[in-house]
Amino acid sequence: MRRIRILLFSTVIIALSLGYFLQPGKKIDEKKYLGEIAPDINFSEKKGSPAHYLSDSGVVAFNTYDVTPSITGYAGPIKLLLSISDKGVITGIKILEHKETKNYVHYMERPEYLGRFLGKSIKDKFEIDRDVDGISRATVSVEALAKTIRESSRITASNVYGMDVSSEGAGRFEVKWISYLLIFSFSLVFYFLTRRSKRLLRARDWGLAAGILITGIYLSSPFSILHVFNLILLRPSSSILWLVIICTTFISLIVAGRLYCGWLCPFGAISEFIGRLPVRKWSVPVETDDRWRNLKYILLAVIIAIVLLSRRPDYGNYETYVTLFSFHGNYLTWLLVAITLIANLKIERFWCRYLCPVAAFTGILSRKAKGYPSRHDCPMGNKPMPMISECIRCNRCYKGRG
Repeated sequence: MRRIRILLFSTVIIALSLGYFLQPGKKIDEKKYLGEIAPDINFSEKKGSPAHYLSDSGVVAFNTYDVTPSITGYAGPIKLLLSISDKGVITGIKILEHKETKNYVHYMERPEYLGRFLGKSIKDKFEIDRDVDGISRATVSVEALAKTIRESSRITASNVYGMDVSSEGAGRFEVKWISYLLIFSFSLVFYFLTRRSKRLLRARDWGLAAGILITGIYLSSPFSILHVFNLILLRPSSSILWLVIICTTFISLIVAGRLYCGWLCPFGAISEFIGRLPVRKWSVPVETDDRWRNLKYILLAVIIAIVLLSRRPDYGNYETYVTLFSFHGNYLTWLLVAITLIANLKIERFWCRYLCPVAAFTGILSRKAKGYPSRHDCPMGNKPMPMISECIRCNRCYKGRG
């Protein structure tokens, strides 16, 4: 494991350094798109604070990133070219650049969806699924888009036209991050309680089921290796839900190793429930099993190199749970989902054992812990006295119980 850690950390440093020099940020030609969002209107040169293009017809155009750079989606800012009239009405919109995961925003990029913002007053609240239609399974990205449009247009209208929009704001209380925090708290509490009493182990199944329903289906926000890549590339999201998922996962790593994998991951939960079906399992020789478990670390090293050299996190997206819970993918990714789920009938937690990048990431960061000798019904099919990197802390075998 020490050699694997050295390999992965070295890959991060080398690929990140090379990617910084090989992939300099490209400059966007905004003027090329002015005629697209505001045809037949002549604009002045970009100037002012915030920077904008002014026209004689009372329409102003601007890059939202110049106005609200701190508003970020799943993988950084969503840069838009926006035009508004002197009446505070949105007249044009064009996405210039984003780094969001294609699975979640493929619909958001369509002109017919962006067209739903046209004609709206900048005083509207822009609440998703209320005065702005939402996109199923794209919460973080779509809310960042709506917030970017709302805040940047109001700031620009205030500075350019002197409009008073300070009293307007989104009024809906955000509960999604609270629901995830409750699931995490439940899992962490019962993790420690089940170390004391085997009778409470049923609570883990309740937590896994809640993870499928809430984290997977409702929030569509399982922890992904893309979270890690965006942190490394200094592209954190301004979404509270995104930050809560990141923080709680790292907290769990510190206090309980791969607790996320064993208690919170919705894809791991589905895999484990499938594995419990009364189907005779394959007996994989220990040496063969050990070799194949190393595959997930090799794959992680490869996608680290690809992502950090290209500075494109979406190039490293082969995670089955992103396809499954976004309800979007191509034939190849859906085939991978089907294979990895069906494989659980014969090999416990097939994806978690051999392929998952999050399993590899959390495995290399798991600290040594005593009291996990494994046993015959281990949900990971672990051998006796396994490396802690392969233990998902289900507490079935924990020998410190009273």
